[in-house]
Amino acid sequence: MRARPWIWAALAVCAAALSWVASGIGPMEDAPNYGGHYYESLVDGFLHGRTSMEMRPAPQLLQLTDPYDPAQNYPYRLSDASLYRGRYYLYYGPTPAVVLMLPWRVLTGRHLPERIACVVFSVAALAGLGALLLGLRGRNFPRAGDLTIALILLVAMHAAWLPVTLRRPGFWELPHTAALACLWWTLYALWRLRLAWPRMGWALAVGAGLALLVGSRPTYVFGGGVLALLAAAPPGWLARRLGTLGLPAEPPRGWRAALGVALTLGAGAAALVLYNVVRFGRAGEFGQSYQLLNVPELHVQHFRADFIPFNAWVYLASIPELSPYFPFVKTLWLGSMPAGYQLTEEMHGAFLAMPVHVFGWLALAWAWHRRREPVVLPAAVMLAGAALTSLLAAGVLFSWAGACSRYLTELTGGWTVVTSVGLLALFTPGGGSAGSWRRPLRVVALAASAWTVAYVWLASFEHGGLFRATNPEAYAALARPLDYPSLWAARRAAAAFGPVDLTVHLGPFHGPDSSTLLASGRQDMMNRLVLQRIDPGHARLALMQNDSVVAIIPRLDLASTALTVRVDAPWLYPPAESPYWDADPDPADRRERQTRFALAAAGQTAVAHSAYALDPTSFAPFVLTAGKGTGAWVASMNPVGDAPR
Repeated sequence: MRARPWIWAALAVCAAALSWVASGIGPMEDAPNYGGHYYESLVDGFLHGRTSMEMRPAPQLLQLTDPYDPAQNYPYRLSDASLYRGRYYLYYGPTPAVVLMLPWRVLTGRHLPERIACVVFSVAALAGLGALLLGLRGRNFPRAGDLTIALILLVAMHAAWLPVTLRRPGFWELPHTAALACLWWTLYALWRLRLAWPRMGWALAVGAGLALLVGSRPTYVFGGGVLALLAAAPPGWLARRLGTLGLPAEPPRGWRAALGVALTLGAGAAALVLYNVVRFGRAGEFGQSYQLLNVPELHVQHFRADFIPFNAWVYLASIPELSPYFPFVKTLWLGSMPAGYQLTEEMHGAFLAMPVHVFGWLALAWAWHRRREPVVLPAAVMLAGAALTSLLAAGVLFSWAGACSRYLTELTGGWTVVTSVGLLALFTPGGGSAGSWRRPLRVVALAASAWTVAYVWLASFEHGGLFRATNPEAYAALARPLDYPSLWAARRAAAAFGPVDLTVHLGPFHGPDSSTLLASGRQDMMNRLVLQRIDPGHARLALMQNDSVVAIIPRLDLASTALTVRVDAPWLYPPAESPYWDADPDPADRRERQTRFALAAAGQTAVAHSAYALDPTSFAPFVLTAGKGTGAWVASMNPVGDAPR
């Protein structure tokens, strides 16, 4: 790329931002329970002539009657690794290790951490997109400025969900960032090939890029096949179907381009098949059947067509839980799920989170409207490939028995290129009657871009609570001023914080059961007050964080069908960073209230302190009322602590 200060500045800003996000996990990498270093262990395995990771299974795991049973392997397993014949294997694609981490290890003698590799691939992807946009500018949008392209690159970083994906840059996220780099550079090579067809060098580049793409994420096999067909198709054949006019005669030996794509792609596919055969004895087995997780993977049906409607809603149209407290957007809380569906992890619906993607349709409209012009044909083919890649990725992801936030990078990968071209078309200066509709549409595009950038950063700040845990000073610096509106809203609503008295009614005893009387939080970060009926005359009362007990009264005597309970917990107050706490001048008192968990009922008490307190997500907790089909419910709740501040 020639010296273009705005483009290089945009890439530098992206690199700095993503490095800052990824670096947060650095201090946690040496913790005993850190789930990472898998690719580094795979590199060590390669250096020793093996396809397995260098990490060895615990002897206790191999001695189990069923080492794949989650109930048995939990204390010993390497989570998400694949156990086969006494060794651990990596289910995820080998491309990140082969392309970057193994050469780095050989050249430097040191491992490249997974978090840095994630940043390298992400920035490489953005560089590929920048090269593509500059090329398109030179051929199709000559009036577009470098600053326009630079700003589009900044938006694209967010439209591809990278600040969220890199918040936890481990072995789960690494193949997604590697695949994004392979995809965007392959789309660039495809555009160059269609521009200079049948140039053998670009044909080989497309094939190599597709091989590495599938080696990163095998789920790209369908999208990769479409891109290979678009790369190999003769220009005349494409032109006739698009109605393109005035193309020169077909060049001689055009079949060489198809051969070049087939050779490199075929070599990569053969290497991947051999890799699987050596590891598991089957060409199509990547290790998923042997993964050690909370479910027995050998007996799980991973892909089903009836998951598609549910996952389409989860990925695209779901609305997250909202909170008055920073960072305001809490990930999706699912109700009922389809039978056989496993999990969701940190999901946000793309329509709400990244509305800038609607402008991808503008790129497709531009290509279709000008499809008869030979100068547009290479771009039209590339855009078709990018759009179909995301469509086919959606088909795979939507049929899977779960949904994960990092998969949004895969889902939006091809479409982000389409969106970027749509923005380029919209913001390229144009005269005549076009200006009348461009101006209002540009305002909408700017608003959608700003919303996308803001939302993605809020989602990144929320993701797994990692930003708060790894960079508490920066988190507090953002949360404190941004939480003032919540304080003002609480005052207007006369919200009361602090301890509460509950009157709990008990229904007829039909056997041991459990009722969550109060709850606050979000999926996987949930605070709860739980009443467990033991027998007709006794119950257990506990304050819990997820499934961990913080304070418990192990046995309560139930003298009647009503029980009075006093509850105090940090999640009955605003978060510690809120300006609410400014009204309390005593640091010791603030610390006490921000860490104290207490229960009092039927003459018994339980008190515990924990610095690890999950934040509330609303002014008042969820309250279980009558009619919910449980054996106990809250008849009334009365605050007994702090007045509004």
